[in-house]
Amino acid sequence: MFEKLIDSFEKLCLQIIIEILLVPVTIFKLFQDTHRCYDFSVHEMEKEETERFRDYLSPIKLSVYTSVIVSVLLMDYSGEQNFLSKIKGLSMVEKALFIFLMNNFTAVIFSVILLWYKKEKVNTVTFRTLLFSFIYTTVYTSTPFFILILSAMFIGHTVNIQSYMDHLDKLKDSGNYASGDYVFFMVFFLFIIMAIIGLVKLFKALHYILKENFSYHPYVVAFFTLLFFIIQIYYAGGFV
Repeated sequence: MFEKLIDSFEKLCLQIIIEILLVPVTIFKLFQDTHRCYDFSVHEMEKEETERFRDYLSPIKLSVYTSVIVSVLLMDYSGEQNFLSKIKGLSMVEKALFIFLMNNFTAVIFSVILLWYKKEKVNTVTFRTLLFSFIYTTVYTSTPFFILILSAMFIGHTVNIQSYMDHLDKLKDSGNYASGDYVFFMVFFLFIIMAIIGLVKLFKALHYILKENFSYHPYVVAFFTLLFFIIQIYYAGGFV
């Protein structure tokens, strides 16, 4: 009995380590080619359920490791007041589940819209493929924040914007800039670059998904791509 428990724990630890290592691999693959948001989902859904997502993380797990962690850190570490920080009486697991559902709200809505257009039911493979594809696209908005927050934590800074602006005002008066401040400036500059790249990648990924599932004139597809893009950016900006 004890040996079985140890074996189960060993498998669990190994699985977690593998998944953590697959996070940067999956993110790199998605940033490398935006078509993979949709192509990965289509390719994996053609396999048997036990054989899916072995070489990279599934969109659900990737979302847990990125968007949920980002939101939890912003809520508990940055000190910013948002509607999540005001929710009382919820455990960390319940908060994480709520954050996960909220972060992927646009993915569900976009999938339902395309499913309605294709006149298919929710419990079909098509819905899961679309849902997985749109969840993958959230990596383009969450990854820059993920990098910024982790970097800020390692160099001992806060991601609370107002707090940091107050800190900069004090530095201007004293003129004593610490080495950590220069490092943070560099990290923030890289964050801006990553954010711009992410926005471009997000637009391309959304356009490819719509083009593959929306049989209308290219200008119509471009219009809905822009609409989906604005909605996703507005929602992500307001939530995160």
